[in-house]
Amino acid sequence: MRIVRKDLVPNGPGSVKMVAVDSDDLWFAYNLIAPGDSVMAVTVRKVVREAAHGGRDAERVKLKLEIKVEEVADYDKEGSVLRVRGRNILENEHVKIGAFHTLELELQRPFVLRKDVWDSLALEVLQQASDPGASADLAVVLMQEGLAHILLVGRSMTLTRSRIETSIPRKHGPAIAGYEKALDKFFENVLQAFVKHIDFNVVRCAVIASPGFTKDQFHRHLFLEAERRQLRPIIENKSRIILVHTSSGYKHSLREVLDAPNVMNLIKDTKAAQEVLSKPKQYTLLFHLVLLNNFHFLFTYLLLSLERALFFVFLQVRVMKDFYNMLSNVRFYF
Repeated sequence: MRIVRKDLVPNGPGSVKMVAVDSDDLWFAYNLIAPGDSVMAVTVRKVVREAAHGGRDAERVKLKLEIKVEEVADYDKEGSVLRVRGRNILENEHVKIGAFHTLELELQRPFVLRKDVWDSLALEVLQQASDPGASADLAVVLMQEGLAHILLVGRSMTLTRSRIETSIPRKHGPAIAGYEKALDKFFENVLQAFVKHIDFNVVRCAVIASPGFTKDQFHRHLFLEAERRQLRPIIENKSRIILVHTSSGYKHSLREVLDAPNVMNLIKDTKAAQEVLSKPKQYTLLFHLVLLNNFHFLFTYLLLSLERALFFVFLQVRVMKDFYNMLSNVRFYF
């Protein structure tokens, strides 16, 4: 999140003008904006005008509105949009005071958030939004041949700081020379991202994780290059860089890293550890909710099935009764 202007008093009123740079910033805004706050942004609204011929014409007009938030309606991560609903409090020729409007906060579009009270929780979220890496306790390099993710894990969320992808040819046959060259280039790109995004003054430790021997190869490359280039942060923190085996280099394998005992021993009593330990409780609660919902669905389905079965029995009895009455009125001649 890029903070353009900040004018606030801790535990008092104030406003912050900010710009969401990526979808994670919109997630921070989702957690920061609350009912009772006011949000000002440029938006588009459908306006109906009286036409010269007596009819009405509708057009979409771009204007600046400020709304008193009643609901943070929807966070669309795929579309990178945060929708905030409330009543207009800024006088405008097209929108009356008190009219409902939904602001769509998007990437690279500034908005102003005003609060009556910027409490410690809101200030912490704002600090994390402006510098997400400052609250991380654990850095993770998830990798496999040709793919690597640099992740920072904190209390509130996990941030992807870099994704490195390189085409690696097969290491058998005539392509073996190209394989070694491509692998060295891939490791160099990962090293550059490692140096750029991992600050040992902030994180407790760094984990290099992969299937097979990729982690070991990069580990050797990292230390050899650190000695050659005199990269002091890496040299001085060798003991805080550990290796973990995972099934893949994709982000879903982060769970395997967080479950590793040697990782938990290094990050215990940190915000990242609290995040890890809270996950099983969340999954257990989610499991019970899903189970309860399924029981409700099953019970409802059984009731509907029983009602339908009784209805068909009733129809069969009714048909048989009508058929019997019809036969009783028929005279047979032999």
